[in-house]
Amino acid sequence: MLQQRIWLAAMVVLSVAACRKEEDRTPPSIEVLAPASGALFMVPDTIQVTVRLGDERELESVVFQLVDGNGITVGRSVTVPLSGTSTTVSGDLVLSDERLLSGTYVILVRANDGSNDSRAFRDVQVLEAPLRLRSVYLTPPFTAETATIRRIDSLGQLSDWATVADLNGAAVDGYSQHVMLAGSRAAPFSALPTAPWSVPWEFLPPGNDQPEQFTGLTVDPLDGHTYFATRDGFIRGFTGDGAQRFTAQTLMGYRCYAITVLGDRVATWQRAIAQPDQRVVSYTLAGTVLDILPVDQDLVAMFQRTSTSALLFANQDGQGKIVELFISQGGSPILRTFPEGAILATTRMDANTFFLALPDRIVRYRSDDHSVTTVVSSVTGTALAYEPATGTLMIARGGDLLMVDPNNGTIVNTISNGTDIGSVLPLRNR
Repeated sequence: MLQQRIWLAAMVVLSVAACRKEEDRTPPSIEVLAPASGALFMVPDTIQVTVRLGDERELESVVFQLVDGNGITVGRSVTVPLSGTSTTVSGDLVLSDERLLSGTYVILVRANDGSNDSRAFRDVQVLEAPLRLRSVYLTPPFTAETATIRRIDSLGQLSDWATVADLNGAAVDGYSQHVMLAGSRAAPFSALPTAPWSVPWEFLPPGNDQPEQFTGLTVDPLDGHTYFATRDGFIRGFTGDGAQRFTAQTLMGYRCYAITVLGDRVATWQRAIAQPDQRVVSYTLAGTVLDILPVDQDLVAMFQRTSTSALLFANQDGQGKIVELFISQGGSPILRTFPEGAILATTRMDANTFFLALPDRIVRYRSDDHSVTTVVSSVTGTALAYEPATGTLMIARGGDLLMVDPNNGTIVNTISNGTDIGSVLPLRNR
């Protein structure tokens, strides 16, 4: 009887083992049929991806993605549920983000059978959308009073856009599609969205109810980050979407009024609060002080020239001056002097070309040969901006905005703002 029970138990074990499903260790097969390797697509466009899939048992799903050179997904991925052991299936990857730059991107296909994943790749070329002007934002001169920001749309229509309690800085970020506004006394730093998908964010002032709560606001063209300083001595950098990436502190007893990225360091122009002393202070990207250099001029603007030098557009004794400041080696040779008067405003066209507003004219300055050419005569500009999508130089003259062809100085359009313009902020599609 005992032997019979043992025999029955053994039979049950063998039966269960036979019925148990063998573990699946074979991933699905993937063959990319389209698009062809190296196929070219221009934003906006749709990439239709077609693949042939197979599996020994049962296909479950396939995911289509487009990734950049860093493996970051671009746009929305597409997931298609599956059944059966073989199929041919397509997925559409939509290229609609005008911030995408030209280059090689990778189509990533991931197939799953419930137990195993497999992947296939296909390189494609993406051609960026043409650069275009979306709108222009006009701010009044910086003030401790209520300020209204106005907007010129793509059709040239002017309207009120936003009102802030006070204003001490303004910039735009085309990549994140924000207008950045820094308060003076009570208003926070605000990143105001200009596109449906951009999200507002803000940074509160230190809170001692004094002017210049925020200073030195800039969106740096090198890394695209937004930098500003606060009255309590901090200098901060953020991505356009509000993630903090940089923190440093000013020299004791100084306040920061300009910030520029130079390669692997951040250069700042600082002025003493209680005495007539000015310094350019550079920091590592981790916020550690590297160099402290004295400057004699009153700064108008500071731009990167090389990874170790900056161009200072400044005034001294009633004269405009252009100075090259060598950050790590020291030294600040004066490249150009304007004895006719102070520099009122400046903007950059490209790596070597700048426009300057002098008391009675607008000039073009080239840093490679230090040449100066008059662009517009008998115009006193209080703010300048160069817009590369249309190739237009924008000049604020009191309450008027002049649209100028910089090649011949022709004023092609004039828009009346009604009140004095303090800054001109062209916003492009990236």
